[in-house]
Amino acid sequence: MKAGTRRETRGSRKVAIDARWCFVVFLITASLLSVGVQAAQKDLQKLTVGYTPISGAALPFFIAVEEKIFQKYGYEVFPVFMGGSPLINSAILAGEFPIGYTGGGAIISSRLGGSDLVAIASPLPVLTIDGWAKPEIKSIGDLRGKRVGVTRFGASSYFSALSMLESGGLKPSEVVFIQNGGVGESLAALIGGRVDVCMIGYPFGLNAKNAGFKLLFRPSQTEYGLFPTAVIAARESWLKDAKNRKVAVDFLRALGEGQLLARENATVTKRALKKFTRVDDDASLQGSFEFYKDAFPPTLRVIEKAMANALKFVDHPKAKQADVRQSFDNSFVDEAMKQ
Repeated sequence: MKAGTRRETRGSRKVAIDARWCFVVFLITASLLSVGVQAAQKDLQKLTVGYTPISGAALPFFIAVEEKIFQKYGYEVFPVFMGGSPLINSAILAGEFPIGYTGGGAIISSRLGGSDLVAIASPLPVLTIDGWAKPEIKSIGDLRGKRVGVTRFGASSYFSALSMLESGGLKPSEVVFIQNGGVGESLAALIGGRVDVCMIGYPFGLNAKNAGFKLLFRPSQTEYGLFPTAVIAARESWLKDAKNRKVAVDFLRALGEGQLLARENATVTKRALKKFTRVDDDASLQGSFEFYKDAFPPTLRVIEKAMANALKFVDHPKAKQADVRQSFDNSFVDEAMKQ
């Protein structure tokens, strides 16, 4: 064998050996990275959170989940949809999960019934659930004797309906309330003719408009607009534990970042809304962003006046004597804002 050939053979063998070693190093590195990822995933604290509705009202939460903001604070959040705030509150009280994205009016009702639920934040302190009606209904006064669709009694859609009736001088007893279970189901009930007017939030409100229904009531443009449509709730007994308090504060830090994005970032907002609502029309998604961006305040603090407005619609013997300040605690938001 010639010297040149031998050198080429030795060189080829060296290249082959180097290649094998590189592959071995790659496998070891990949394995270590995989173990690291798995360890990091195991270190994430699992947290189930009940939420309602499937609409833009829950955008801060949707964004925090979709953009993995909760993971930054050490939590893997599992969102569970429940059709209405009363169902979420009952689940929290039953111990199914500790934190819920629910409605402020339902918190007050629950407390008047003897529970220890408390609102620790309010992502959306205004009513953004509109009343959409059949074209032949010209005014709120025309609803006397008609069917009004809501998600559930005690949910924010129900309180929005009560606001609508009050603004038109009608009593709740003068209409027939129909519970539909969810915002999508409410839209289906309106389209299917099972109700005459329905309380619907964005982006489903745009679908109602496109289907030829009339915007009868927009509470955000009236004196009835200030209302705790969305609050974060937990049990006071659960929050007393220092470890649980930390969970609540971390949760609010992540949610606050989601809220900021909901106010400022159309791309992120539309991506999250598309994922959770399954609405794929960009015009509807953009419309939802424009509709909600000014409704979400720069802070998550609960507004006392909004809770007081909710209290006046709660039908309970103790409502007139209730101190609404007992239904919320802003110390968690204040702590979350410190860092």
